[in-house]
Amino acid sequence: MKIIDYSMVNICLLKGEKMRKNTKGEIMEFLEEFIEKNGFAPSIREIARHLGFRSTKSVKVHLDGLADMGLIGREEGIARGIRLKERGIPIIGRVVAGEPTLQFEGVEGHFSLNQWKGAFLLRIKGDSMIGANIEEGDLVVIDKAKEPRKGDIVVALVEDETTVKRLDKRNGKWVLKPENPDYPVIEKSFQVIGVVIGVVRSYYK
Repeated sequence: MKIIDYSMVNICLLKGEKMRKNTKGEIMEFLEEFIEKNGFAPSIREIARHLGFRSTKSVKVHLDGLADMGLIGREEGIARGIRLKERGIPIIGRVVAGEPTLQFEGVEGHFSLNQWKGAFLLRIKGDSMIGANIEEGDLVVIDKAKEPRKGDIVVALVEDETTVKRLDKRNGKWVLKPENPDYPVIEKSFQVIGVVIGVVRSYYK
């Protein structure tokens, strides 16, 4: 097996409620309230003053972190150059179905494609991975920086064709195992392009 070497990409995941208890969460709440009230972003000094920081250095570090998470954008050289980015689709911890309304409780966080920064999507053709709940037409999210391990589902290049299979090892040799008994294990030489880290499925066309 040959593993294609790519530069590492840091992927940050955001958990909504957990974030609200730390400094980055406090900054996000202040930014949202300030911008909604004034129509423009606060300066770094105003953020530091709100948090009770004596220096703006710590604020800049947290702002860099929020930018890396994809939550804010920053325009260098502009005093109020912070802008909020779309936080994505809310992740609901509990749905209460009742009459006459449908209530949503406990927003656990937000789903954003920024959590898959550096990844790419590949559309599945065929039914060789139905045992892993990956069906034809699904989009699989591929992380080309993640190091593949035995048992991972990977996208691999086999004789100039790409395939999605489970990475396995038999008799000391790496193989590609389908999740459908109707398909054979691939034992010929291959290259791993990336690791599957997510599946996107649409039920309505």
